Amino acid sequence: MPTCRSGDFARPGRSVRKILLPLLGLSTAIYAQIVTLPSPQTGTVDGDVTDTVLHDPISGARVKLQAGERVLFTRCDATGRFQFQEVPLGDYAVSADQPGYLAASQLVRARLSADRTRIEVHLSLRPAAVIAGKVTDSAGVPMEGVAIDLLTLPMPPSRTVPGTRHLVAVASASTNDLGEYRFARLSPGSYYLIAHPRPHFDDTDETERITYYPRALHAASAKPVAVAVGQELPNIDIQLIRQAGVRISGRVVQPADAPRSRPFLVNTDVFARLQDASQPDDARLPVSVVNGAFELQNFLPGQYVVEAVTRDQADFGHPRILLAGYRTVEVGEKDIDGVEIAMKPPFDIQGAVVFDEHCPAVPVSIRAEVSSRFATMPPPVTSAASGEFTLPSLIPGRYKLAIRPQPAVTTANFQYSVASAKLGEREISQNGFELTGQPAGVLHIFMACSAKPAPREVVR
Repeated sequence: MPTCRSGDFARPGRSVRKILLPLLGLSTAIYAQIVTLPSPQTGTVDGDVTDTVLHDPISGARVKLQAGERVLFTRCDATGRFQFQEVPLGDYAVSADQPGYLAASQLVRARLSADRTRIEVHLSLRPAAVIAGKVTDSAGVPMEGVAIDLLTLPMPPSRTVPGTRHLVAVASASTNDLGEYRFARLSPGSYYLIAHPRPHFDDTDETERITYYPRALHAASAKPVAVAVGQELPNIDIQLIRQAGVRISGRVVQPADAPRSRPFLVNTDVFARLQDASQPDDARLPVSVVNGAFELQNFLPGQYVVEAVTRDQADFGHPRILLAGYRTVEVGEKDIDGVEIAMKPPFDIQGAVVFDEHCPAVPVSIRAEVSSRFATMPPPVTSAASGEFTLPSLIPGRYKLAIRPQPAVTTANFQYSVASAKLGEREISQNGFELTGQPAGVLHIFMACSAKPAPREVVR
């Protein structure tokens, strides 16, 4: 019969150790899992949307949560509260909008992280202003399809000639079948309105003029419309002014060596436009020259540029200009007859860029910009290594130069500027130049430069 020996309980046998050791490892693993909990992978973004003026909650406001291309939307409840749940951790932009308020008038950045899995956002929307009204003709009949521009003074206000007012368009609309228009979601401020009758429609009376609110032909006589935060002005009505104009007629004078080939493919058109680019012009179509004569109808007093072009219609899509010319005429209360426009073929201007002695030569981009109804904006030309360039195929007109240096990498330490520009002996860098024919002399552009300041060293 077996007997117990001293130490048998203190030293378990091999089979007992095989059982206890795995159990010990299992308990250690379970303990490690309990102690090391997984980091959260999502969070919550919530908050409210209120009115900036009344501070009331905005029920139904749409809230957008965006991170890159990932976009989530939700709506506020009756108390103006919203919530995004189980949102992946990361950086977000939160914004809100609601009809009657400036869209996304406030944007908040929010960052969800393992240390901060809940973000509360408070958004405030600014009540938008509204300007609305109706456009009627001179007899008081509502007009459909009239283009309305909403204008403001430029910021900051530019210096203007006394008696004039330069305005910039900030929004556009069109009247409906009842002659009504509406500009919503406006910031508070002062605005001007201008109505453009439909051009080139069969039922359009060409004596109905472009009209400023409330009933003015010129910006200087326009009345501003002041609107406050959240204010709605519903009866800002414009009645178009009806005023007949005068006639401009004359002839185009072809040069002795004008092209005579393929006459059935050559077309000459004449167009008149206001010389003051800041004054809105009645939209008109060019008229065709018949037997060298033209007649333009219905022009109000002002200074106009009457220009003519002869184009080769054989080049479909981009007709080539064969001849061009223009005259400036002052229109008053009486018809103007006998206007002659001398036609000239396009011509090239040779030029050269000249650098100060200490300035490394760089390529320079040059473009001659012309105010014309017919000419397209020419592409810029770049001066050669010698500084020479050619402005090709210029037609008679008024031009301004757009000059832009293009420094190479080796001259990155210099800043370039235009010192002056001369066509022959005439300075043209500020006011541009007028071409009526081939100019006498070369176009010289004089460039100056200065060393760029060395980058400041940051001492850490």
